[in-house]
Amino acid sequence: MTTSETSSGISSGIGGKRFQGRVLYVARAPFFSGAEQALLSMLRHLDRDQVTPELVVGHETELVDRAQKLDIPVHLIKLVNRTATSVFRWRRSLRQMHQRVMAFDPDVIHVNDVPSAAAASVTGAKYGIGRVVHVRWGMTAVEAGWFVRRGSESLICISRWIRDRLGNPSRTPLADTKIELLADAVDWPLQGEPQRSSLTLSEPTIGFAGQIIPDKGLDLIIEAMARMSPSMRPKLLIAGQDTQNDGKYREKLIQTVKHYGLSDRIRWLGFLDDMTQLYEQVTAMVCPSRREPLGLVPLEAAGFSIPTLANRVGGLAETIQDNKTGWLIEPTTDAWAQALEEIHNQKKVDQFGHSAGEWTRKFFSPLNYQDRLMAIYKQCQIQRVGCDR
Repeated sequence: MTTSETSSGISSGIGGKRFQGRVLYVARAPFFSGAEQALLSMLRHLDRDQVTPELVVGHETELVDRAQKLDIPVHLIKLVNRTATSVFRWRRSLRQMHQRVMAFDPDVIHVNDVPSAAAASVTGAKYGIGRVVHVRWGMTAVEAGWFVRRGSESLICISRWIRDRLGNPSRTPLADTKIELLADAVDWPLQGEPQRSSLTLSEPTIGFAGQIIPDKGLDLIIEAMARMSPSMRPKLLIAGQDTQNDGKYREKLIQTVKHYGLSDRIRWLGFLDDMTQLYEQVTAMVCPSRREPLGLVPLEAAGFSIPTLANRVGGLAETIQDNKTGWLIEPTTDAWAQALEEIHNQKKVDQFGHSAGEWTRKFFSPLNYQDRLMAIYKQCQIQRVGCDR
């Protein structure tokens, strides 16, 4: 088999039959973020008459509780990558993965991100099980191959930006891997018009949702607001947690807000189980990430007919049509200060929000996503026909 790539996928009726079988999903999930949200959306929309799922996680986070509420069995395995200092933990991780596979007998192993793939890649190769690995961050094929050490039948890149970063996989464990391009779907109502806010906002309000870490660029918004005329400054609602710095980075931003005298314009909401609480209170969303492989926030916001302002980086250009469904902005403070004034134009905001909802519904629907995913699973089955199980 030669390395190949597709952005349109194959029919889920390959060989005259749709995929039907057991799928073991694998995710290290050290915390609950966009990758885990995308996994939950995938699991939520599975046709359970087609797919019998089980989930292996590396950490006990909110993902466990949410998956169990979907009636999906969850198993904890400390997913360890083999290094000079982790040989014994790696062997235990590999042994437990083998045991789980022998007990469940999956037709496909689907790994939610590359760093989770080591034990699953080896186990799938040993027992002749088709393997699918999601690539959710920019890395080269050499870097990905270090984790996916025994290869994979399929790699799913969630954006063209990620696919371009991957490069040529020849001379890596991924040399015989089929590379798919499949963006994450949007998990919002499938019937009727996209939801719209039922509230009339008294003044322009922007929302930020995500981890409160330097890469997410929240400091850029705060600095931009400080440069704006007080009469033009929007309110800012922040939903998210400082997941990597024990709250130190969040505290630093709070001090910056106080320094600029913006405390009355900014509210810290913490982690929200239901993002509707945020979307119903904002005029537009902001996504000032310095690096972003795809960007779920613009897609989720579109479900409420809310446009997004985002940095022109990474995969964000694939989730926003500039000056049609939102705004793509150069990642500078001055550019953001100017762009934030746009949300005072309510007519343009409404127009962009409507366009965002229509465009997202057309290209990022869960039903289309599931059809593509089942086609990928079916192809894995075909490629593994004749392997000794």
